Amino acid sequence: MKRLLVSLVVVAALAAPATALANGVVLKVQRANHLVAVTRPGLKVSLVHTSAASRLHVGQRVALTARTLRNGTLASSAIRVVGRARTVRFRGLLLAKSRSRLVLSAGGAVIAVGNPRLANTSPPTGSTVDVTATVGDNDDLDETAVNVVSADAPGGAIEGKLTLGTGKITVVSEHMALVLNVPTGFDLSKFANGDEVLAQFTQGADGTLTLTTLSGDENAQRADEGDDNGDDNGDDDGGDGGGDH
Repeated sequence: MKRLLVSLVVVAALAAPATALANGVVLKVQRANHLVAVTRPGLKVSLVHTSAASRLHVGQRVALTARTLRNGTLASSAIRVVGRARTVRFRGLLLAKSRSRLVLSAGGAVIAVGNPRLANTSPPTGSTVDVTATVGDNDDLDETAVNVVSADAPGGAIEGKLTLGTGKITVVSEHMALVLNVPTGFDLSKFANGDEVLAQFTQGADGTLTLTTLSGDENAQRADEGDDNGDDNGDDDGGDGGGDH
């Protein structure tokens, strides 16, 4: 009987939808929403649902175990701080720029990067860029280099609070309010003003942004309920058994 129980435990562990991820660096922390943005291999960025968000800081190098939810974000079951990075590199869509900062969308996270030196030479908004930034002492980032990957980015994603309009929606993040056109027939009946959402969009040749998918994202369970088509598997508890020790 003991041998059978051990076998069942092993099978259950192998069947669990979790993926051990390579180390990444924290780019942004949203403590109120239990979300962190973490770099991934290939300059990618992922949004991670984790109850450890309150203990994490920008620049920390973390190792985590997580599974991918339906809207493309991750639900962490364990997260551990393993070091600290002085510089970070990531790829994103340049949403806006000013004399003092760049605002980018990377993996759904809206990330502000200080831009003190290159304000007059930075790429045009709408470009896909690779950013190298130094990590400050107050969870901030300062750009040291920006390289254009493509001047015509196909689109991106943004996580934030939803405001419904006529033929449009607005998603408000910490550093950006983005207006997206809503295609005819797109079902918004499951959403309300103030919902925390993840919106994916395409970018037209004229720079206009059009919504492609919309999902709830205030917690891991809602993020796993699918997109506007109403898919729902409801099997995530949003827990986080790890810590930053």
